[in-house]
Amino acid sequence: EEALKKALEVLKLCVRGPKTLDLLICNYVYEKVGAKRKTVMRYRSALPQDKIFGWDDVKPLGTSHYLLMHSMIYRTELLWECGLKLPEHTFYVDNLFAFEPLPFVKNMYYLDVNFYRYFIGRDDQSVNEKVMIKRIDQQIRVNKIMIDLYAKHESMLSCPQLKEYMLHYLETIQMVTSVLLMKMNTSESEAMRDDLWHYLEEKSPDAYKILKSSVLGKFTKSHNKLSHKLTMGGYKIAQKWIGFN
Repeated sequence: EEALKKALEVLKLCVRGPKTLDLLICNYVYEKVGAKRKTVMRYRSALPQDKIFGWDDVKPLGTSHYLLMHSMIYRTELLWECGLKLPEHTFYVDNLFAFEPLPFVKNMYYLDVNFYRYFIGRDDQSVNEKVMIKRIDQQIRVNKIMIDLYAKHESMLSCPQLKEYMLHYLETIQMVTSVLLMKMNTSESEAMRDDLWHYLEEKSPDAYKILKSSVLGKFTKSHNKLSHKLTMGGYKIAQKWIGFN
């Protein structure tokens, strides 16, 4: 309740201010069923606090840190201006909501409060690993749309920090999809993983070169048995540490 009050206060103040606020960012908490340790996603090290700022003021986010729908409140008109239209009858489109409007965002505000409680851990939840594997076609569809969006705006992203963050988020989703396909461990899933990386190479050769050369890229793109083993081990550690499904 206190976080909601503070968020509303900031929004009211910014509406009256000289600059138009495009995006309000708050923290969110992974509320996993049965877990004693609750992971809070904060952005203190990367974002200025309690003031309006632009992409030039943003520092690099950590590997496990990115803006999800749970941490973002957009100016409604901006969503109309950018032409956001989420695919129907598709899961995981929250990633598109958190990604597509970014090139249109100029002014942001970070409020360091735990505004949203992300309740996870149910077996039937869309982000449950087994459910995601069953719906891997929808995860791949969203992943490819994100690649298309990045390729579309790539040449127009004049701000290095914005370009770096969008690539960081695209890398995260590319790795999630690749790891799930590795987890399936079938000849079909290997072919789907290769197709996804080829799609990235075709749409954005520069992004492909950067992502395949990263530590995560080298492991999740490879068909090497040792890479597969190390990737699965790292995945289990991250799963336990962060608390996702």
